[in-house]
Amino acid sequence: MELKRERDLAPDVLRGFALLGILLVNIQFFAVDSSEGARGQWIEGFANGSAAFIIFALFQGKFYLLFSFLYGYSSHYIVQGERSNRRRWLKRCMYLMIIGALHFTFLWQGDILFAYGLFGLLLALFFFRQDKTIKRWAVGIFTVQTLLLTLVATGIYFAERSDPNLEALSPSALDEVMRSGTYPESIVPRLELWVIGFFGSGVFIMGGLAFVAFLLGLRAARASALSSDSGVINTKRWMFIGYGYGIPLQLVAGTIYLSNENAPDTSEAIYLISVLVSLVGAPLLTMAYIATILRLLPRFAAKMSWMRAAGQMSLTTYLIQSILQMLIFAPWGLGLFQKIDMWAVLLFGIAIWLLQIRLANWWINRFGQGPAERVMSRMTRVKIN
Repeated sequence: MELKRERDLAPDVLRGFALLGILLVNIQFFAVDSSEGARGQWIEGFANGSAAFIIFALFQGKFYLLFSFLYGYSSHYIVQGERSNRRRWLKRCMYLMIIGALHFTFLWQGDILFAYGLFGLLLALFFFRQDKTIKRWAVGIFTVQTLLLTLVATGIYFAERSDPNLEALSPSALDEVMRSGTYPESIVPRLELWVIGFFGSGVFIMGGLAFVAFLLGLRAARASALSSDSGVINTKRWMFIGYGYGIPLQLVAGTIYLSNENAPDTSEAIYLISVLVSLVGAPLLTMAYIATILRLLPRFAAKMSWMRAAGQMSLTTYLIQSILQMLIFAPWGLGLFQKIDMWAVLLFGIAIWLLQIRLANWWINRFGQGPAERVMSRMTRVKIN
């Protein structure tokens, strides 16, 4: 009788850790501006500016890539190198798109589940490709993505130079609803923001980078790179390169971002340049975060495993994050939208994450699996005749 393979600790701990970064990036859109996040008046002053700088430099884009890497990593264990299992993966992607559609309609305009399901369908084309083919595609997509972002930033810069009166984006209609509206009134503007975000930042800015992370995660899973007995990842080297080059790049990007937002005339082109620098350097910090967790786990497994439960039920945790943030900031909840400083928003995010970690441990200890994960498992279960 074949023994069931024990679940690796590192991927779940990394998912639990990634949920912190995703929450801290998302919460600014729930708390201060539905479409722009922490910009303009919301980051004035030392405390607010510092909070925004920390989120931008250390979290924004990095944890999205980490979560994407883990998504690609988990795909290998679902398919397990068997072509017959690809159908299960495709079903999983379709159901994820349905959950994502419900999520961005009723809860969070920045949903990632729909995009994960959609790009997951494309990932299926690479399940049985050679490692060198996957590497070439990853390098190619990253290069094209960087060039496109550079061209767009350059185009906006020259457009601003030729027309100094070029207007920035108007405030989101969802902001007004979040100030004094009702929940039913929030649905249409939320959908409008999702459409703009999905075809803008979702696909054009973050989509390519996320898919690169999918591919690298799939490739890493083939070598069991996150297993406890794996020596595939040179953690010292990853940390040296990741922090050594990643931190300076993020400091530059964050400085450009903060200086531009505090300038008398804010430039959308300069803001996009800061985002470009941050995103290009994001993989460096992401790899450093992965290496740091892998390096610490053998010595501090007992102390770090408290993040594991949230990673085991990451889909449930992600959805609950949106519910909690809406209840805190929307007028049909506590009504704190645009009423607290950015530094307090940052602390709120950390507090929510810690609460979720505790709740996840309670749930897993009693039920063994998150509710959303249980539903997904049943919907994609392979039926044996």
